[in-house]
Amino acid sequence: MNLEIIITTILAMISSLLPFVYKKITDSAYPGNPYIILAAVILGVISACLIYSLIALGLLGTLYLLIIYIIILGSILLTQYLVKLNSK
Repeated sequence: MNLEIIITTILAMISSLLPFVYKKITDSAYPGNPYIILAAVILGVISACLIYSLIALGLLGTLYLLIIYIIILGSILLTQYLVKLNSK
């Protein structure tokens, strides 16, 4: 496996764990809601597939770490929004 595939797989797994990490920080959300967990897992898998596709096509070049960072940051913000929406 290429290093890029390993990195994107690890980042996808980390992004799928974000609802649990955010719940530990806030202690105000209900972690048993499957929709929040499912949304984070789907977002992580989609981001990994997108990054892998861009790497396979050779479109990332030197900017792929920046793109990975932006995708992971977006997934963090989306997860925080979903948890806040669920805790109301």
